[in-house]
Amino acid sequence: MTEGSNRAFGGNDQSAARWYAKSPAWWEDHWQGAVDQTVEFLGGDGLSMSDAVVLDLGCGDGIFALGLARRTGALRVVAMDLVPVDLEFLATIAGEHGVDTAVGPLPEFVTTSADSIPLPDSSVDVVVTWSVFEHVADPRALLREVNRVLRPTGVLMIQIWPLYYSEHGSHLWPFFEEPFAQLRQNPDAIERFLQERLEPGLAAAMTDLFRSCNQITVDDLQVALRAESFYVSKVELLHNSFHLPPELQDMPISRLGIDGVKLLAVRAQ
Repeated sequence: MTEGSNRAFGGNDQSAARWYAKSPAWWEDHWQGAVDQTVEFLGGDGLSMSDAVVLDLGCGDGIFALGLARRTGALRVVAMDLVPVDLEFLATIAGEHGVDTAVGPLPEFVTTSADSIPLPDSSVDVVVTWSVFEHVADPRALLREVNRVLRPTGVLMIQIWPLYYSEHGSHLWPFFEEPFAQLRQNPDAIERFLQERLEPGLAAAMTDLFRSCNQITVDDLQVALRAESFYVSKVELLHNSFHLPPELQDMPISRLGIDGVKLLAVRAQ
């Protein structure tokens, strides 16, 4: 369960992200894994973030953005989310892993709205969203803004994990033994479970995270991209074997079995 993360874009605060960050693997997954995967995915098409203006849209706790700034040779990294990044938390967790945020290149952290990007037209070379679009309330509105800020030769990389209809799509897998909890239980029951088992602050954060899941599918994402004048150039579907519960026997296996996706898109000419 390390392919993606739970980002704050679409949620009200970063309490959930801070809770997940207590996992020993969280730093490695974002500072190392997410950055390496992004570099590799772009590099497979001869693309690089070196000397580029990079936008991390939906930056969450800022660890991924910090990795982009320190490890890719980017000229500038702008990191945006709906709520301010907790810079003290970022400095603390980075320091625990030997990274000093007081020296070296840092992202420019910016607070934004759900459907507006406070950057000039045609000012960004690479836009990266890592585990974000499954929480965006209006994907088309946000993609319209991405199209506006991208340079004509720019590229958008979208990574989503987990998709709502997949095994871990509730984003609550640490708290439920059964897979597909979001499809096998009533949402009210899931929220009651969280409220009964977790301390109030964490329960509220996880409930907010669950509610923010927009149930987008890979096909929905493609439709949104095409509607906002993007050309999808490369796709990698993320999946693994799973057991099909009796209650879900009539649901499309293609929907249940796609855990996530990575794709590249460019502005249509």
